[in-house]
Amino acid sequence: MRVLFGISNDATIAGIAKYYEEKYNEKIEYDVALYFNDFSSKIASGDYDRALLSEELEKMPTKSYAEADRLIFEYLDRVLNNFDAKDLVLLCSERRKLGDDFLARLFAIGVYTTLTGTDRTKGKVCEALHSPYTRRDMRKYYDKSQAGNVFNASEVSELELRKILTYFKNLNGDSSRYVEIFDRINQQYNSEQMAIIIRVLPKDVKDFLEKNSETYKSLVAQSQIQPAPQPQVQQPQQQHIQTNNNNYEIKKGDDIAKQIVIKEVPKEVVKEKIVTQVVEKKVVEQLYDVPKDYRKTVIFVGAPKVGTSFCINAIGTYLAKQKIKTAIVDMTRKRDMYTIYTYDNTGKRNIAGDSMKYASNGKNEPLIYDKLSIYTAVPGEDRKSYNPNLLVETISKNNNVVLIDADFSTPLDYFRLANDIYIVQDMNILNVNQITMFLRELKQRGIGMEKVKIVINKYVDCSLSSKDIIDGIATYTSYDLKMFDELFNPKRIQYFVLPFNVDNYKKYIDMVYKYSNKFASFSKDFQENLNAVINSIYPTKGDVSVQEEHYTEETNKKSGGFGLFRRK
Repeated sequence: MRVLFGISNDATIAGIAKYYEEKYNEKIEYDVALYFNDFSSKIASGDYDRALLSEELEKMPTKSYAEADRLIFEYLDRVLNNFDAKDLVLLCSERRKLGDDFLARLFAIGVYTTLTGTDRTKGKVCEALHSPYTRRDMRKYYDKSQAGNVFNASEVSELELRKILTYFKNLNGDSSRYVEIFDRINQQYNSEQMAIIIRVLPKDVKDFLEKNSETYKSLVAQSQIQPAPQPQVQQPQQQHIQTNNNNYEIKKGDDIAKQIVIKEVPKEVVKEKIVTQVVEKKVVEQLYDVPKDYRKTVIFVGAPKVGTSFCINAIGTYLAKQKIKTAIVDMTRKRDMYTIYTYDNTGKRNIAGDSMKYASNGKNEPLIYDKLSIYTAVPGEDRKSYNPNLLVETISKNNNVVLIDADFSTPLDYFRLANDIYIVQDMNILNVNQITMFLRELKQRGIGMEKVKIVINKYVDCSLSSKDIIDGIATYTSYDLKMFDELFNPKRIQYFVLPFNVDNYKKYIDMVYKYSNKFASFSKDFQENLNAVINSIYPTKGDVSVQEEHYTEETNKKSGGFGLFRRK
């Protein structure tokens, strides 16, 4: 029997496998997933007879039980697109008990084998793997359960409101999907909560739904919500809407974004976008005369071996050579930056190994090479132990540009905190499925797709065009081809192409082997295209070129280079 374990303790997994084999005289072949996204990927691509998942496999990015329940339910619902629910065994947290509303909702979508309380033992786990529970086995626990909602009946958290607004915002005015998304939201909330949600929807969404959605009309009629703002109404009635921690006083019929005298989610989201647009406009007007306080944090992610770290090193090198304070933050599992920048010195390894911990505690102690600061850690160090907000805040305060090197296992908080997300994809189209699964995960967690930009690395001119690659990444497709989810509009996404060149490849091999700095001698077309990526991150004064003085080999001899780019 083949089993996928979603448990973070190797000893526990080995103990379960041994106990099962001894009790049932049956060999277990198993794989292990260490985080939710890894579990999703493996269960979609592997052929497993059973799957055992601990809901505590990964810490939820919230302290609210209601929000955590929502995230777990959405995650499990997505997993079941690629796996039979009856073969999934869920190892519940301590707060669960059979018959509660959350497990009742799982029961409704076919998850019957849930282990709670004293049933969370090695013997019970093996029993469940051998003979999963049936609907008849568990029906007695849920027949009387409402299974309607795991959240408080009259509350919607700010985070949930943000996510809902993001869903509509990501459509970029494409009203053709308004009804579909609204109906999907309606399935997850009761009528009282929907009354709250309707009030915060953008005006164009409400206007469209008023004309095209019977569900919307019915809810408006039930709750006596006005379909659109009425700015001329005299002496409007007052009505209170409660979310998790805030009471909003709303004038009946008015748009929420125009009325709140306290912190409001919709307005904050819009304000952030406007500020970004103003900054970019000023940069253009000043002909790339970048303000001294200009700050930007971007994150690069891609499938293994597509060249994510290569892109970050190339960009970081150029920016640092132009005297722009630049940070490379290694949030990958492999920690290649630790190896690259500390190869020749024990002292460097000691500094680099502690730099991430220090940043997470508000201290800035990176490994420094002139204007380039390296924040990394010893391979194997737990990334979940860091404080993402304080870490990013500390590093961004001390640098103009922060380049985060990530993989698909990097905690999602870093993608939320980044200004832009650069997806790196090469010509291997087999990687596209991994990318779309990951982007869909970001989208489901409320991380806006408007942040996304794409870098097509190692591009060669062939029948597979850059447009084909962008189109492939734009839509998530389940492995059984039964479900599709448009992630972004491929016609509106910003993308860059870095061409493949054999001579460049030879030079990069030399860089890794001899620790020499040869980015400056890469082909002109590569540098021009890389410059487009650089200018999207930090607008430079003119084009980056090998002819410029600070990129000549002579200058490098004087400076001595740094890390991977050291000249022997």
